[in-house]
Amino acid sequence: MVFFELATPTFIMEYDTRPDRLFIEYLVSPNEVFGMLVNGYLLSTLVTMGSTALFSWFLYRMFKQNTEFKSHTSWSGLAFLLFLVPVFVLGIRSGLQHRPINPAMVSFSQDRLVNTLPLNSLYQVLYDVYQMRHEAAAAGIYGDMPSDDMLHIIQNQIDPDKLIRNPQIPSLHKAPSPIPQNSKNLIIVVEESLGAQFVASLGGRPVTQYLDQWAEKSWWFERLYATGTRSARGLEAITTGFLPSPARAVLKLPKAQQGFFSIAELLSNAGYKTAFIYGGESHFDNMRGFFLGNGFQHVIDQNDYNSYEFKGNWGVSDEDLFNEAYDYLQQNRNQPTFTLIFTSSNHTPFEFPDGKIEHYEEPKQTVNNAVRYADFAVNQFLTKLQQNGYFKSSVIMVVADHDARAQGAQLVPVSNFHIPGMIISDDIKAFKDNRLVSQIDLAPTLMSLLGIDTPNPMIGYDLTQKPLDMPGRALMQYGKNQAYMTDDFVTILRPESQHVGFTNKKDNLGEPMEPIDVEVPLAHALFASWAYDQQAYRLP
Repeated sequence: MVFFELATPTFIMEYDTRPDRLFIEYLVSPNEVFGMLVNGYLLSTLVTMGSTALFSWFLYRMFKQNTEFKSHTSWSGLAFLLFLVPVFVLGIRSGLQHRPINPAMVSFSQDRLVNTLPLNSLYQVLYDVYQMRHEAAAAGIYGDMPSDDMLHIIQNQIDPDKLIRNPQIPSLHKAPSPIPQNSKNLIIVVEESLGAQFVASLGGRPVTQYLDQWAEKSWWFERLYATGTRSARGLEAITTGFLPSPARAVLKLPKAQQGFFSIAELLSNAGYKTAFIYGGESHFDNMRGFFLGNGFQHVIDQNDYNSYEFKGNWGVSDEDLFNEAYDYLQQNRNQPTFTLIFTSSNHTPFEFPDGKIEHYEEPKQTVNNAVRYADFAVNQFLTKLQQNGYFKSSVIMVVADHDARAQGAQLVPVSNFHIPGMIISDDIKAFKDNRLVSQIDLAPTLMSLLGIDTPNPMIGYDLTQKPLDMPGRALMQYGKNQAYMTDDFVTILRPESQHVGFTNKKDNLGEPMEPIDVEVPLAHALFASWAYDQQAYRLP
């Protein structure tokens, strides 16, 4: 318990909550985690480990002395033990109430962090580990509704003329495209932790000077929202169009390791060569296993690079990554390719090559400087693609997986889900899209731009066929809370059915609303769990 409490301040600084399931999940990637601690949090790590060792030694000495000097029965010690055991039991239960304490009982604030403070960190971690056994069942968290009602609501999101009545895949629908299949390449660049807070044209700090320039030359999304706060969640939305849930992202879930829908499978069936290229080690977040099991034919990570200029804790530099990706594209110009590229330079402890950029601030290793380097590197890549004809032969999307840190005194800090995204091709007119858009809308839109009209289970919007005044919506998972935002309101689903609603005040939480209609938000949350559990999110 001492160890967890000492580790708590650093964890809060990084994730804006007490230690939770991430504390355990990241243990499967010891190299990355150890490197991040040494390079980014060395002092706090040493203090935590040293203090824990000192406290353990103190307890050992104390109990050893008691054992040596009290060889005979001590009635006072026995009486103290009889007093201590009930105190421990009460401490574990936190009272005499019918049910022992759980996180819902101590939730009293709209600030997620504040709601975790009454709990100790060891309890929070153990509770989350216990909940992981049941994590696929959102109904046990948010409340239930009949499956038929839930599926009816979900199917209503799909044009009835396109819906295919398939009880095994309820969201399966036709996906006609206004564009003939064109065999263009698809290149998706996923930028690590690059939120709107760094992008001046989205109201953020003037860190990404090149992205701001590309905003004038692309289909630029002004109101695009990530589905979560972790990379696996962003990759889930971008590559599968799947809805977020309180469970882990499907990249990590056992039933999704094969036969789970992805656009890589769709494109592979259409004759595309599909590849995932990463600057780090692809076993992280189980990316390699999930992608290879669901349509990606090749995975290239740092272990496959013949050479590189710079390597940090999380992998090679973004420049090295883009050089590798460009070489791959050049080697495969004789057939259409889908290439998913995932950057890593903008990650704690923010390591990148010297002499590449003018620093936004000092010292060097800060998030603003890392974002500026990421911006520099992706601009180089886009410029090279443009100069070598790829804007004519490809559809290119650059999008963030999530923001750097989601934090704030709100149940769901909506502004920290706002991310940049753009689509570029010679055939696509540059314009700034002010519609409310979710990450789950990107995959259907890209398939339409490629002329891929194969039936699929994605319920996101094909933005090429939606009017510019369409009523948008965005779904955001923040721990156990899920927000469903429309142009007019934000509904937040919370554990134990403690749901709340707010007006939408410039894409943020406005005034509280009562009563609230939770049917549509709840149906979306339940569908994600149901479709995963029933293995109903797939191709026929």
